[in-house]
Amino acid sequence: MLNIDHRSRVPIYEQIKNQILELVMLGVLEPHERLPSIRSLAKDLNLNVNTVKRAFSDLEAADVIYTGVGRGSFISEQARDNSFLKDKAREEIETAIKNGRSNGLSKDEIISIVDSLYGGSDEDDLRKGD
Repeated sequence: MLNIDHRSRVPIYEQIKNQILELVMLGVLEPHERLPSIRSLAKDLNLNVNTVKRAFSDLEAADVIYTGVGRGSFISEQARDNSFLKDKAREEIETAIKNGRSNGLSKDEIISIVDSLYGGSDEDDLRKGD
């Protein structure tokens, strides 16, 4: 389900959070779907339990998941519409764009990166009726 890059500069708990968030946004994980237990996920990924626990705690604090005592962790109903996450993402994008500009990327280059990540331009989306 998750892939951890041990060579990445992104902390492992952030990688876990980001991948779970991506699975939620893509609709792979649906509301009220049960996540693997912290212990089983830590074992499967060969990680310390506390690393996975931190990721789950952050996700719970952001209302992406909820935990039932003795039942496990589940995707929350409002996980996809979470304004906290969108605001955080917006801040991270703004920081990345500012860094790109200060390192010499043009507006067209930045737009090209966004288009490649989203698989096309807004004009393509409008033609498709999205």
